[in-house]
Amino acid sequence: MHKERAAPKGEAATIGASSAVGVGSASLVSAVVGYVVLLLAARILDQESNAVFLTFWSFLFLLFGILGGIQTETTRAANQGRTAAPNPRNPRMGYVALSIGTGAAVILGLSSPWWGPLIFGNYSGLVVVVCIAAAVYSGHVALMGSLAGQQRWGTYSKLILSESVLRLAGVGLVVLVGASVAGLAWGAAVGAAAWLFFVLLSKSSRQSFLRRADIGTGAYYKTVGYACLAGAANAALVVGYPILLRVSTPNEEYLASAALLMALSLTRAPLLIPLNAYQGVAITHFVSRRTRGIRAIFPILGAVLGVSVLGAALAWLIGPFLMTALLGPSYEMNGMVLAALTFDAGLLGLLTITGALAIASGRHKAFSAGWVAATAISLGLLWLPLDIQTKTVVSLAAGPLVGVLLHSLFIARSVGHNKEANGLTVSEDN
Repeated sequence: MHKERAAPKGEAATIGASSAVGVGSASLVSAVVGYVVLLLAARILDQESNAVFLTFWSFLFLLFGILGGIQTETTRAANQGRTAAPNPRNPRMGYVALSIGTGAAVILGLSSPWWGPLIFGNYSGLVVVVCIAAAVYSGHVALMGSLAGQQRWGTYSKLILSESVLRLAGVGLVVLVGASVAGLAWGAAVGAAAWLFFVLLSKSSRQSFLRRADIGTGAYYKTVGYACLAGAANAALVVGYPILLRVSTPNEEYLASAALLMALSLTRAPLLIPLNAYQGVAITHFVSRRTRGIRAIFPILGAVLGVSVLGAALAWLIGPFLMTALLGPSYEMNGMVLAALTFDAGLLGLLTITGALAIASGRHKAFSAGWVAATAISLGLLWLPLDIQTKTVVSLAAGPLVGVLLHSLFIARSVGHNKEANGLTVSEDN
């Protein structure tokens, strides 16, 4: 792996055209790999076994999303410290990440007798997979965040690509030797280890992984904590939603809902995977434009809404055909439901963008509050006495709208107060 230089000091552009294409291409491959894994599972496993695998897939990426808060804060810290040498007493961000991941693995393992049977039923071995994945993936998000903060987009793209390719290779090997729920689970989780090759083989990647934070140890753990809290709420809505359905739906109804679970994954991946891949770009971009407040993201919000409307129309027109053509007749789904789920994914995209601006503005509490409120609203609506499809559509629309509103209000208030106080200086709210 070649050494990649960080962007020069004072460079106006956050990301060049070729780098943007690289990040986009890597995120596209990541989305395709996710589709391939889900399609393979749907074709190989029976519906009940596939419902278990989809629950595992949701839980795994829920966990990854929580740990993704590390990436969010590491991006901010690495970007803020890019123009000056960090204090040698400040913590190395990679070590902080690994300590958090290891702690999460221990907590998950010790508490698994309480949550394991509820989530995975008789597949208790899946607990081991998620515990190991948590410890390993924490290193991945630390390296991703540091690379994004330093605007090292080439290596950033390669890391996204490597994780996806390794996941595909793991699942492919399992399919060749005889697929099972447990085997597919291990194959899906192995991608979390891709970052180890970068750290072992590249000196510049090791330096990025071991980069020091821009603040002291206590303060850094605190800001990472806020980011992980928001990451938990984010992941619960974006990838962990089947877990929320699992705990709020009778067992028989849930195990018969494989078609809805597949529709959730297939309708949101085309928008949300690229948005998550570009989140590091967005945070880095907004750090230098945070005094503009909510106006800084108006163009992006308009683009996301436009794509959402177009996607919903396509889902309504061709979605039912694609569901049965790709997955089989047992995965039939109404076009209006697919359209609504696709538009709901766009609302989650809006929440992701407003959250990126909040964290770039130093509004860690606002960032967390928006996501937590969105998740609480969505979860609360799942207990309505409605059928599983209707309550899913309603909850995935209402929750994100509340979160976007909260983020916007906090950001507007923050910029307004700081303009009055000291002329466009945005204060840190850690």
